[in-house]
Amino acid sequence: MNNTNTTSAENAAIDINPIPYLTWTWLKINKDSVSYDFNLSEKQGIDVQLPEGIKVSSGKSIESQLSEPKFSIGDQAAKLISDTASEGKIYTIEKSADQPLIIRIKLDSNSATHQIIHAKAGISANIIIVYDGWLSSPEGVSKPQVLSGVITKVYAEDDTKLHISKVQLCGKTVNQIDDTAVVCGERAKVSLTQIELGASHIDAGFHATLEGYQSSFYSDTAYICQENQYLDMNQVVVHKGKKTVCDMKTHGTAKDESSKTYRGTIDMVKGCAGSVGNEIETTLLLSPKAVVKAAPIILCGEEDISAEHGSTIGKLSNEMLFYMNSRGIDQKTAEELLTNAKVTAAAATIEDEEIKNEILEYLNGK
Repeated sequence: MNNTNTTSAENAAIDINPIPYLTWTWLKINKDSVSYDFNLSEKQGIDVQLPEGIKVSSGKSIESQLSEPKFSIGDQAAKLISDTASEGKIYTIEKSADQPLIIRIKLDSNSATHQIIHAKAGISANIIIVYDGWLSSPEGVSKPQVLSGVITKVYAEDDTKLHISKVQLCGKTVNQIDDTAVVCGERAKVSLTQIELGASHIDAGFHATLEGYQSSFYSDTAYICQENQYLDMNQVVVHKGKKTVCDMKTHGTAKDESSKTYRGTIDMVKGCAGSVGNEIETTLLLSPKAVVKAAPIILCGEEDISAEHGSTIGKLSNEMLFYMNSRGIDQKTAEELLTNAKVTAAAATIEDEEIKNEILEYLNGK
C-alpha cells in the first residue's frame, strides 16, 4: 500500500550513520554527510509470502516489556523517514512457521518505509526482505536518481529465535538509507544476514540491544562495491544483560573507483557480566583507486567480559594467484571467483531457493 504523505525537507543536508563515540576528525570516519530531497512518499512492502500465524496491521508502535530499539542511522535521518511513513506496518508473529515471511520493497520512487517485526515469546521465524528497483527510460535519456529510506524495528521477546535476511539488488539510480533496529529479551536469539550489491549511495546498518539475560545477536554482511558506488555501514551491538553474546562478520570487495566505510562497535555496558563479543571485517581491495575505511571498536564498561575485534584490508596474494594460475585460472577470473564467494557464502543462509537464484543472477549480470 502506498500513500502520498510527504515531508517538506527538500534538499536537506544531514549527518547520518554517526559513530557512537567520536574518533579523530581527520580520519573522516565519524559519520556520513548526505544531501537529499527528503520529500518522500510512504511505500509499504508487498507480502510475497505470508505464513499462517503472522498478523499484519498498521501502526508504528507496539506494546512490549522490551525497551525501544535504537537507530544506527541517527535520530535525524530516522525522524525524516518515520515522519513520512505516517501509517507504518506491523508484522506480529504469534506462532512458529515452517516457511519464511517474504517482503519485497521496490525502490522505484522517492519513498519511506517504516515496518515493525514483533516476535512473541518462544516462537521461531524466518524473515526475508528483498529490495529491488530498476528504473527504465528511453535510450539516450538519463535516469533520475531516487531515494529510499527504510526503518525496520525488531522486537524479539523472551526465548524467540529469528533469522532476518536483507537482500539489496537495486539499480544504479537508487540511493538507499536502510536501518535495522533490534532489541532482544531473555534468551532471545536474532541472526541477521545482509547482502549489499546494487544502488549508488548506500547507508546501511543495524543497532542491536541485548537487553535480556543470555540473549544473542549474530550478523553476516557481504557486499561488492564497484564502479562509483559508495557504501557506508554503521553496525552497533550494545550488551546490557548478563551472559549475552554477539558475533559480527562483514566481508566484501572494493574495486574500480568505489568507496566503502565500515564502523563496527561492540559496547559492553556495566552490568553485562559474563558477556562475549566478537567482530571481524575483511575487504578484498582490487583497485588502487578504491577508497576503504574501517573503524572496529570495543567499549568496555564491565570487567568480566570477553571481546575481540579485527579489520583486514588486502589484495589478492601472490601465493593465491600463483595457485589459481597453476590451475588455468587467470587473474581476472580469480578475482571474480573470490569476490562472488564472499556473497554466496552469506547467501547460503537464506532459506529460499528463488531468492538465492536471484542473487546469483545479479552476480552474473553485474
